[in-house]
Amino acid sequence: MINRLFTAALCLALAGTPPPARAQGAARPSLPDRVYTLEETLRLLRNDPKLQSAEQDVIIADARVTEARLRFLPDVGLQASATKYDARSPFALSPEFRSLLLFPGASSENIYSGRAYFNMPLYEGQRTMNTLRLAQASLKQAQSNRDSVKLDVTLRGKEAFYRLLLAQERANAFDLHLRNVEAAASTGDLGPWERVEAEVGLGLARSRAAEAKHMLDSARLQFLNTLSLELDTPFRVQGALETRSAKAEVEKAVIWAMELRPELQSQTYRVQMDAIGVNLAISRRNPTVFLAGDYELTAQRFPLKNNNWDMTLGIRIPFAYDFWSQLKQKRAEQRQGELTRAELQDRVRLEVRQAAETLRWWQEEWPRRESQWKRVSALYDEAADKSGPALSRLRARDGVLELRLAYLSAVTEHILARARFERAVGRELPQ
Repeated sequence: MINRLFTAALCLALAGTPPPARAQGAARPSLPDRVYTLEETLRLLRNDPKLQSAEQDVIIADARVTEARLRFLPDVGLQASATKYDARSPFALSPEFRSLLLFPGASSENIYSGRAYFNMPLYEGQRTMNTLRLAQASLKQAQSNRDSVKLDVTLRGKEAFYRLLLAQERANAFDLHLRNVEAAASTGDLGPWERVEAEVGLGLARSRAAEAKHMLDSARLQFLNTLSLELDTPFRVQGALETRSAKAEVEKAVIWAMELRPELQSQTYRVQMDAIGVNLAISRRNPTVFLAGDYELTAQRFPLKNNNWDMTLGIRIPFAYDFWSQLKQKRAEQRQGELTRAELQDRVRLEVRQAAETLRWWQEEWPRRESQWKRVSALYDEAADKSGPALSRLRARDGVLELRLAYLSAVTEHILARARFERAVGRELPQ
């Protein structure tokens, strides 16, 4: 008995022993960083909420076109009813049940009815056709709005990608510069004033490196937000800050923008919709000619043998008290749409010319900065093997760094200026 108790206590003690510390403290393998190129970035932009919402607007507008087409078909249906009643005097059922007459003293207090019916408008003063045209114009407007959102999203993605590339280059360059300054400041052959100058340079280098790191973190968050990704996603972008000259003919670009800009196309469809709205308002005074028919079986017992049928050709003449006020409202909306379209055309012309001017300036500026940086870099490489004061060498290296960063900034601005010009025109520039 004592042996059994001892064995049970030993098992419980072993069961309660914690696992080895190595197993508890084992670290999970870290996931590799996701690499995003420009192509991958533009592909992921399809998940942008605004673009997805614009896609849903297109789906909704397409469904409304289908509904408008179905209005040309007759209204066809079946109806069946079973009624139990107790009558003291003759009465009729409600109009929803065909106003059937019921009489007291019948042999059965139940009545059964089944009917098939159709109702088809023959003439409505173009109301059905204008409704279809209105739905089709709304679909085209939704498609134009989607294209406009797609252009905006693409431009925003390019800006986030190239801004992050530039921030990475700046952060790496300032980190390398900080290490060089630290190495120069640690030498012991500096005089008192040189030591002060070295400490000043070291403090400035640390501040610039910290600011570059902060700008890099902000650019990473902006990139993740643009792509609708989790803000703690590990990633890095891969690409090169390279550009090429672009030929921008302003007058031709303005003509392209007038034809291709989705905003202008959307406003054109808006004007069409306003014109259709005026026609719909006018058509409210037109009579409606319709054809209707019914076939009904009614009896108090099964099988139903009493059949009735009818065929009706009718005309409905409306008297709308608010006809003139609504027509005045629709014509004012039509005029308002025309003014908005004219204002939008002027704004598009201005955007194209401003974007072309910005592109032209950066297209002239970045080659100058490139040639200046390369010329100074060549002079620095020639003097690198020669002796000289350490601080002079450090200042020269700092100057080369500034010229390189100025060149990279100019390249980035030229790339983005080209993207903005293409957005203003509504199409990519030819190679």
